Amino acid sequence: MSPESDGVGAQASPPRLSPLGGLTVGLLAGGVMALSMVAVRLGAGAPTTADLLADTLTRLMPPALFDFLLERLRFVAKPLLFAGVLAAQVGLAGGLGVLYSRYAHRWPFRVTQPWLRGLLLTGVVWLVTVGLLTPLLGGGFLGLALPGNPPTYVLAQALVAGALALPLAHLHRLALGRRGLAYDAGRRSVLQWAVSLAVLAGAGGLAFRAILRGGAAIAPSRPSRTEGALPPEVTPNHLFYEVSKNIVNPRVDVATWRLAVGGDVGNPYALTYEELVALPWKEEYVTLTCVSNPVGGDLISTALWRGVPLRLLLERAQLPTSAQRIAFYAADGYDDSVPLEYAMKEQTLVAYHMNGEPLPHDHGFPARIILPGLYGMENVKWLTRIEPVPAAFRGYWQERGWADTAVIKTTSRIHLPEDGASAPLAQTLVGGVAFAGARTVRAVEVSTDGGYTWQPAELRKALSPFTWVLWTTTWLPPSEKAYTLAVRATDGAGEVQTAQVKTSLPDGATGHHRVVVVIRGQAP
Repeated sequence: MSPESDGVGAQASPPRLSPLGGLTVGLLAGGVMALSMVAVRLGAGAPTTADLLADTLTRLMPPALFDFLLERLRFVAKPLLFAGVLAAQVGLAGGLGVLYSRYAHRWPFRVTQPWLRGLLLTGVVWLVTVGLLTPLLGGGFLGLALPGNPPTYVLAQALVAGALALPLAHLHRLALGRRGLAYDAGRRSVLQWAVSLAVLAGAGGLAFRAILRGGAAIAPSRPSRTEGALPPEVTPNHLFYEVSKNIVNPRVDVATWRLAVGGDVGNPYALTYEELVALPWKEEYVTLTCVSNPVGGDLISTALWRGVPLRLLLERAQLPTSAQRIAFYAADGYDDSVPLEYAMKEQTLVAYHMNGEPLPHDHGFPARIILPGLYGMENVKWLTRIEPVPAAFRGYWQERGWADTAVIKTTSRIHLPEDGASAPLAQTLVGGVAFAGARTVRAVEVSTDGGYTWQPAELRKALSPFTWVLWTTTWLPPSEKAYTLAVRATDGAGEVQTAQVKTSLPDGATGHHRVVVVIRGQAP
């Protein structure tokens, strides 16, 4: 007779796995659960508890620690965070495996069929997830406070719960059956379990590679850089830097998408995509840069944006006289707000075209906000709702220690020559970009002696008052040695870029960009 009958009945000495066996079974089932989370996130775009836990960790993390990790890890910060959360959940699944192996024989009604035990455990895990864990992490009961479609979230969590519970029940039965009544990790069993874990680890590695390719992040995932040359004045869409908080950026269905303009207004309304693009529009060249861009960083790009002036939409909504800030809400749960004066500026757009094409998905399709002069975190993508909010409103990044209204600081960068480059003892082209938000750039100066003396550079005419300028100068090194080149810009108001070195948190990095160039030998 088998250790567990196919029916319902009692046993005097119920079989159990050792704690190590239960842990192994739980870890394997947890691995299946983790892969299902990745599949749900990448395939259906539905949020998972891993997303909610990652968001909660970034919200609770001290801003100084967040900034330190962001500066050090940059491109891999978000994938590592997500992978770490998944690993922690797999570890918890291992603990669940130990508990299951100890108490499985006490199931109500003495249920012994693995598939039925798995279904019962699926229901328990699902209820705990959507009824307890999700509200605790800010998603609301059944995910009702999450962006998107709550039924999709509920179904996704049921699939994830089943991906944990069903393998756990079946692997538990399989492990028991290897010895009859008890689990004993002999050499053959150890080898078989090791092979299973190795296969699972390989699948996890492939999933993590998918996260690295598909994610956009707490930290930047796609910088904008042209190696060995000045950047083009207008950045092609595929080279435009891209940053978001998401593991996987949303794909919004334009057929069902609506832009709601509401809240405490006299005339709330909603627009379809067709209605939005039919409104009076304007085009503007605008440079965007990320608030987390370090000095000399490449999270900066320029595009021609087409959209409807936000002022027109707000005037139609009939704002109350008490309105102080305007908030923007996105399809991925992101939100931000700006003072009313910024929202009402003529150049502030609800944009739907980028460089003559509909917005790419990763840049906010169907519509996004363009706020010239403010850092990228204020330029909300995947826009779904606009409304006036109290002055005390705190957006996604403000809750994590970043500035309420992040005005772009004057910045400049040396693109040519690159840091660490070697050059002959001859006329050398030095060039780069400078940007001062909406204040324009009046002048750029270059130093070839580490900042002791400065010489003016030649500026190319800017595309608009809201874009970067390209600058160049020629330099004849006096001798063969290593030189430290530095650059600084002066904005339209005559304020010179500060030399004080400061990290990005909370309102943007400052300091002069420097590169070291080694001069060796005469030009051929």
